Amino acid sequence: MSKRMLWMAVGMLVLLMLTPSVAWAAPLHQDDLTSDALWRTLAPLLAIATFVERVLESLWDRWETIRPDKRPKWLPSPEAGDYVEKKKLWSHWLGTFIAILAVGLTNLRFFRLLGFDVLFSSPNLVLFNLNIGGIFDHFTVGTLIDWLLTSAVIGWGGTELTHSILEGLVKGRNLWKEMRQVEAGRMAITDAHFFNDYIVPQLERRGVSVSSVRQIFQTLNSVGVRPDEFIGQMTTGKVDQFLGQMALEPGRGAAAQAIRTLLEGVPTEQQVEIPHILSLLTPEQQQRFLGT
Repeated sequence: MSKRMLWMAVGMLVLLMLTPSVAWAAPLHQDDLTSDALWRTLAPLLAIATFVERVLESLWDRWETIRPDKRPKWLPSPEAGDYVEKKKLWSHWLGTFIAILAVGLTNLRFFRLLGFDVLFSSPNLVLFNLNIGGIFDHFTVGTLIDWLLTSAVIGWGGTELTHSILEGLVKGRNLWKEMRQVEAGRMAITDAHFFNDYIVPQLERRGVSVSSVRQIFQTLNSVGVRPDEFIGQMTTGKVDQFLGQMALEPGRGAAAQAIRTLLEGVPTEQQVEIPHILSLLTPEQQQRFLGT
């Protein structure tokens, strides 16, 4: 029975090694990842922990069947009173060693799979690069730290601790994502209040509506003119010259006339103030509210 379990564990590890790395090694910095996707990505680590436990069970089962006179003296003896304690300690160290081999072969590391950078993981701190694929490509001190931490968790904690850590990491990542979404929502509301309560009234006092500004920007984009160029000319009070030049260019005459119509009735001295008001908006806010 123990041999069958051992071969099943070996087969599971081989399957992990042969499975395309894309299945679990894709970076997880995308915001749309769900907890199910994270579980599928981190599940191979739990499989390695299970593999280590089965190997240790098989080794100890085999060890306890060996005749006492055939066993090395420096290993714990099943007949000794402290056998359970020593067996547990040896299991931790053997499990860590087996996990180091398994993690090294598969390059399955906790923080790498989660897309986090461990300390000293900078590309500028690469110790060596063997270009053989896997963990020894672009090897850094951070890679070593992640490797040893993952192996220690598997070796000393087994499947239960590994499962708990995986669950904690998934929940922590989801909580961080939710916090970012809440913050983004709060900022969006604040931006909307700022735009509607301050920017809109300021533009209307200069004789131009937000709708007109949007139409101007849309018209400029439709003929391949960057709105920044138009705003720059408006700042210097040279809108008429700019539109006159546009009218002479092929395919842009109608756009120039449409912009003139939208600005009709807005004095030049007030046109000059419009860019200063728009400069209070960040590029993201301009894109959201004005479509630039």
